[in-house]
Amino acid sequence: MNQSVGENQQSLPSINYGNVKYSFKCLRRHLFKDKVYHVHALHNMITLGEHFNDPNPKYKLELNLKNTVYWKQENGQNKAFGIKYKKNVKYFEASSEQLTKFRQAISCLIGFHSLDEHYKLEKVIGQGSFSKVHKVHRLHDDKAFAMKQVSSKQKNDKENMQLLENEIGILHSLNNESILKIFEVFRIEEHQYGIIVEFVDGICLATLIEQLKKHQNKLKEYDIKIMLQAILKAMVIIHQEQVIHRDIKPQNIMISLSSFRNVKIIDFGLSIKNQLQYNRCGTPGYMAPEIVNMKKDQQKAWTSLCDIFSLGVVFFKLLSKGISCFQGQTSDQVLANNKKCQIDWSIVQQYNYSKNCISLLKAMLAKDPDERITAYQALQHPFFADLPPVLATDFAGNSMTFKSKCIINQTIDKPNLDSINTLNDLSGLQKQQIYVRDLKPSRISRRV
Repeated sequence: MNQSVGENQQSLPSINYGNVKYSFKCLRRHLFKDKVYHVHALHNMITLGEHFNDPNPKYKLELNLKNTVYWKQENGQNKAFGIKYKKNVKYFEASSEQLTKFRQAISCLIGFHSLDEHYKLEKVIGQGSFSKVHKVHRLHDDKAFAMKQVSSKQKNDKENMQLLENEIGILHSLNNESILKIFEVFRIEEHQYGIIVEFVDGICLATLIEQLKKHQNKLKEYDIKIMLQAILKAMVIIHQEQVIHRDIKPQNIMISLSSFRNVKIIDFGLSIKNQLQYNRCGTPGYMAPEIVNMKKDQQKAWTSLCDIFSLGVVFFKLLSKGISCFQGQTSDQVLANNKKCQIDWSIVQQYNYSKNCISLLKAMLAKDPDERITAYQALQHPFFADLPPVLATDFAGNSMTFKSKCIINQTIDKPNLDSINTLNDLSGLQKQQIYVRDLKPSRISRRV
């Protein structure tokens, strides 16, 4: 239930004005005399007081998705924001520029109200058991977005709310052109949320792989190289932000129909940040050996290198016309082969890929995580020698992490420069704007 500002003020965390995201003055209009308030957007709450850094502000609202901020707009411009106080919504006016900055400061940290006053819902472009995705257009400029509509009210409300907040928080913390960008969150109903994300005009990698397998087509090595480099760049950012995706697979990678360089990693519902991880989770056929073979009493935590193994499985499928390195007729058979981790390298070697290509593939699929390559090391591999180099300075603000154990084949093969746009050669390829993930992780990614 949306909490009014006047309720349970004593239970709110103490105020720390040393961590202000944005502050400004606003005007609260009254019948006899208008009043000026100082607004502070902190890391965990919004305060409105009569004085700057007011130790006892009249209004305090905790930043979480259970609470709501209301907006008044005029001609597409923000005119006022509102908060609920003793069951009524109180509005505060400021300049459009100040309100826009304030809105950006609290975006994705709290639910916004009145979705239909900001976006026009169009067709459903994806659907799952507990969520669906609409294509939407922002009213003031007609720009296209996607909105993932999810419910936090299922069998376990608390767990689903934590999953929702976790996914939104991680997406909000990541900033890279190859990672799905999130903009804001609306509370549609008490337990219904609309997550506004960028609209991706393309297909998920699983669709491309299915077409390769169906038509027995093979991507050019150079095309795969371009795609893999873009994904690895995003993985560096993800891992340097102390995030482990935990469910890298073709369904969670979008590609543009115009260029293999334009990729998007999506679905961070199973991701974790700044946590040691001892649990087994993921999708059978894509899980790293250290996860799928983990013992219940195991004390060693696994790391972001599990994502590299999963991406290695995706790499394998791209090279093999859609054949997985862990096959089976049922998910149990796939899981059993995943546990054995016995890879038949001849499946990809029969297609005469370069030595550097196979070398990188084996480095990513190393069974021992201590021998597995990191995302940044993979970008330095000779396989990418004919592409523009990726430097540590390309990841400003991220301290690079290197591993001591890693064997790389240093021979450099002559690059294949006569690549064609294989996407145009695949018949029957259908656009799929965005992949929908059910809110409940067991629905889409099996926990084992």
